[in-house]
Amino acid sequence: MFPKYLRFMPEPNLPPLIIYDNETLPANMNPQQVVNIDSIREQLPELPCVKRTRLVEKYGIRNEHSFTLVNEDGLVQFYERVVEQTQASPKKVIGWVINDFLALLKQDNFKVHQSPISPTDMSEVLNLLEDRLISSSVAKQVLVELWKGDGKTATQIVELKELGLIKDQKKLEQICQSVIENHPTEVSEIRQGNWKVINKLIGQVQRATHGRTSPSLVKSILEKKLS
Repeated sequence: MFPKYLRFMPEPNLPPLIIYDNETLPANMNPQQVVNIDSIREQLPELPCVKRTRLVEKYGIRNEHSFTLVNEDGLVQFYERVVEQTQASPKKVIGWVINDFLALLKQDNFKVHQSPISPTDMSEVLNLLEDRLISSSVAKQVLVELWKGDGKTATQIVELKELGLIKDQKKLEQICQSVIENHPTEVSEIRQGNWKVINKLIGQVQRATHGRTSPSLVKSILEKKLS
């Protein structure tokens, strides 16, 4: 037997606490006057482990990428908003967010909410890339320009700086021919069977055009000229 002074004494001013869930909640009860554990659970913020699992299952991203998103305050929301607004796949978006956007944040020691680049800005850049209006190297340049926060959109930056892809086939062929003529050593290696060297020539064309060419198209033109 417990001593009398240790026995439970009900508090007369506190009503009995009866806990329900969605299945046991009586139909005639006012939900605002009872404790419903399912309702409370729905109002709780998403736990980190649950959020990581959801990101991996919903978007098909790597587990380590989900950790990066969750560990950076506000980055999950930024990523998901970009995914909602862009034509690019979630797997492509994660690369740009983690490799490029996050690098810009760390460069200035910014938090996500301090970023001059909004999810809409990022999605516009990726849409230009998906529509093959700019190259990936130009997309990186545009992000750097957006980071300056001068109010210009990605499309405006591309137009003002003339960063759009060169689509004139004849002009591209002339540039490729010039690169071939100025790199006889590499051309000789390629014609001896070392086709890996063609990547160097592609890089030279990219440099000559300031990244305004499609690497796959340049490779096709070079292969045709060197075969």
